Order: sequence, then C-alpha cells, then structure tokens
Amino acid sequence: MKRVAIYGRVSTSGQSTDIQLQECRQYAERCGHQVVGEYCDTISGTTSKDDREALTRLLEDAFARRFDTVIVFSIDRLGRSLKHCLDILDTLREQQVQFVSIKQQIDTGSSVGKLIFEIFACLASYERTQILERTALGRERAKARGVKFGRPSKFNESVAISVRMLRENGMGIAEISKSLKCGVGTVYKALRTAA
Repeated sequence: MKRVAIYGRVSTSGQSTDIQLQECRQYAERCGHQVVGEYCDTISGTTSKDDREALTRLLEDAFARRFDTVIVFSIDRLGRSLKHCLDILDTLREQQVQFVSIKQQIDTGSSVGKLIFEIFACLASYERTQILERTALGRERAKARGVKFGRPSKFNESVAISVRMLRENGMGIAEISKSLKCGVGTVYKALRTAA
C-alpha cells in the first residue's frame, strides 16, 4: 500500500479545493493507497513556489519520506508554467517520490508517465536554451549599436588626480577606494594612467 499526499490549489479565497481533494481521495481509494496528508494553498499559480506555504510543507515532507506519491487533480494546480512544474517534479523525483495528475493521466510510477515527464523535461530544456540564445543575440545586437553593459565607470580625470594625490601622501589602495567611494579597479586604473 502506497502512502500518498494530496495537493490542491485555488487562486482566490472565493474558490474551494473541495472538488480537487474529493477527486484525489477517490483516486487514492480506487488504487488502494493510504492518504497520509493533504496540502492546500490559496494563491496564484504565478507566485513563486517558495511563497506557497502548503507546497513548501509538502516538499519538506517529501524530503522526510513521509509519503511515496503526490496526487493532484490537474498539473496546473502545481504551477502555471511548465518550468515551474518541472522544477517541483524534479525535486520530487530526487526524493524518489512519484507524481500523479488525474486529469492529464500522468503517473510517473508507470513507464508511460515517465516518458511523458521526460518529454516535458526536454521541452522545458529546449525553451530555456531558446531564451538564452535570444538573450545572447539581443546582447550582441545592442553591443553592435554601441550600448555598454555593466555599471558606469566612475573613472574620470578628477578621480585620477585625487587618486594620485592621495597615493603620493602615502594612503593605501583600499583606503583611497573607500575615501573616494570608487572601486579598487578604478584606483589602479588611475595609477596606471599616471605612469
């Protein structure tokens, strides 16, 4: 007999998780599983998983091996983005906890469920790669137009003169940096330009 945890989520306080929980309980009963915990959040699915108290408790209990399987009525109750859902499913998989979504008929304990999960993981990986490639391409185009990235340099002739004066008076690099509220690199750059 498997020990299962049920997770339900609604977006607003005017909604109820009762139907989700009832469906999950009936599924567990049909399969001969023992429900050892129910976790419910009332919060938008776009919120970070770290901001969902019941989900956080569920993942902590997964680490503690309090159950073997997590059941949800629908995978979109776990999270609204594919990446978010896969992050949570990866966490469960690392703890050797199976996942069941009744509506989508996903059961990672079965070979078909594992295949579906792997396909989702590949799609998410592809999506992340595409985002990184588009970001890099955008950065290269911006550089070609002369856009500079990073913090603006505090280096100018006034800073260079101040650095040289303070250094001549015996002040250390770190002291100069702190005194002028500039980075150590800026101090070294000023000293190099003086040479």
